Amino acid sequence: MHSQPGFQAEERSLIRGHIVEEDNLDSLKNWYPVMLSRQSDDVYWRDMGHTRFTESFFQNSLDAQAHDARRVCKTSASSLAKIIDTIVPSAFIFHVSRCGSTLLTQMLASLEQCIVLSEPPVIDVFFRNYCIGADYEEDQINIFRQLIAALGQKRFQPESNFIIKLDSWHISRIDFIRAAFPDVPLLFLYRDPLEVLASHQKQRGPQMVPRFIDLGNLLVDESDLQANDFDGYCLRVLDQYFQIAIRQAAEFPLQLVNYTELPQFVWEKLLFDLGIACTDSQLESLKARALFHSKHPQQNFVEKRKEQVPHTFFSHTASLYNQLEMLRSKQVS
Repeated sequence: MHSQPGFQAEERSLIRGHIVEEDNLDSLKNWYPVMLSRQSDDVYWRDMGHTRFTESFFQNSLDAQAHDARRVCKTSASSLAKIIDTIVPSAFIFHVSRCGSTLLTQMLASLEQCIVLSEPPVIDVFFRNYCIGADYEEDQINIFRQLIAALGQKRFQPESNFIIKLDSWHISRIDFIRAAFPDVPLLFLYRDPLEVLASHQKQRGPQMVPRFIDLGNLLVDESDLQANDFDGYCLRVLDQYFQIAIRQAAEFPLQLVNYTELPQFVWEKLLFDLGIACTDSQLESLKARALFHSKHPQQNFVEKRKEQVPHTFFSHTASLYNQLEMLRSKQVS
């Protein structure tokens, strides 16, 4: 496995537990792929039993499992195809980070008919191991489809929809995902870059720290970046996100969603678009979830803003944001 420095400890923690030999398993139902290696052709699985993925992130659900209950199995990659009772993805969600994507997925996760996986680490591992560079082959697409199918296994009777939120830097993989799932709706959530920057100033995401993680195909311009200019780097990363989204939305179906449209967008449009039928009580629960902090459900969410002097790079990022807004207005009209 090609681990990246920022995630090495987390990746090792995913495959710690009681080892179960594949020969001792009747099936891989309830087991989820959490790590894989192209070099050794291995897939590592975790038994999640009857746990629903209702935490803010997929990894949080893995971490919440009691240590003495963690079971790990290693198989060949061909075992991915053994999961047969699966749900085709209803949507892939791309985002710029700190833009309401976690709130959106938490609202959907409150519905028993929805399987909602938020940033499964194994997807990032797949891209780093199987899709180095921009080119890809059919066998890579087939393995990705099998991986997504294993993640979308149907375990509970009400489940009918499967939504995947990707890591923010996976916007660079959008062409690959389109090729693998040409009929699945794609959403892109974004926000005023000054507000995104302000959020990262309070707590930097790993993707906004230079060379902390592998951003894959993103080509972040650091040519005139001063040392330790984290704000400048953040804006340059946002430039990449926005540029890719602009190109995609101009040429292909890509639902643009601004942070300002949340949370009403979910019940006013998204549920209908994805064919998710809700009872009145479910809809009330979904709306109630929108009142709380996306990553800390026990806390009421209160928006805090402060005035700040824009970075010298900001005008370029703002112009890209305005282009997205123009494209979104055309979609709405």
